[in-house]
Amino acid sequence: MNISDIMTTTICTITSDKSVSYAAERMNESHVDSLVVMDHGEVLGMVTTRDVLSAHPNRIVADAMSSHPFYLSANHNVWEAYHALHQEQSGLALIKEEDQLIGFITKEIVEMKIAEYRDPLSGLYRAPYIQFIGENFLKERKPFHLLFIDLNDFGRINKLHGHPFGDDVIRTYSSVLSSLAEEQGDYLCRYAGDEFVLISTISDEQIQEYISLITRPTNVLEIFVSAAVGHVNGFQTPDFFDKSWRELIAEASLGSSAAKLSKTITSTVG
Repeated sequence: MNISDIMTTTICTITSDKSVSYAAERMNESHVDSLVVMDHGEVLGMVTTRDVLSAHPNRIVADAMSSHPFYLSANHNVWEAYHALHQEQSGLALIKEEDQLIGFITKEIVEMKIAEYRDPLSGLYRAPYIQFIGENFLKERKPFHLLFIDLNDFGRINKLHGHPFGDDVIRTYSSVLSSLAEEQGDYLCRYAGDEFVLISTISDEQIQEYISLITRPTNVLEIFVSAAVGHVNGFQTPDFFDKSWRELIAEASLGSSAAKLSKTITSTVG
């Protein structure tokens, strides 16, 4: 989802020399919670209801406003906006297209929209999130590792311990994967059931460490859990950018299935 779908396009302005009390009245009359501060056609910043509540009413807007205007494009997606707002430590961003101010967006609205993509059991994002990230990387021709992670013997865990325990395993294993993923450059989601997908931009050496850790049995709620991993290496696959996201996720999924089958055969032969 892009910012254009959720941004506010009603723009009310105020000059920086007006009083804070006047700004509060203007917001109330216009039924908005923020004003763009402009002097002589130049954007200086924004003043919000929070700003006016925390400032003395006799102060001027220039003293209360958020300075250093922060801009995004309407074509940015909500996750890009989320990361940018946190990086800038800003509560809102102005939206500009071809030097024209066309709206603004608040961090609160972005976080509410992103929450809709959270899986309630694991707390991780759901499949649409990882698809959005993957398709954007492909569009930008940015190589990445794609890991399809499928828990081994999860059906047996449910049969032996019951589905509520299986839910606890999913919840705890999600935390294990989250702790493995780096904050920058890694994107993790619960794809479906006991399947997870990780997109990462780390080195080949680091991704092999990830795979080694994920496939190794891990103690989760007093039982050992491991996973089969399918890996598509976007740094080494020659036709990587010729493939669609659907083709890549299918390739990674089949790799995971092959790894699981290999484990079963090895176990049977052994």
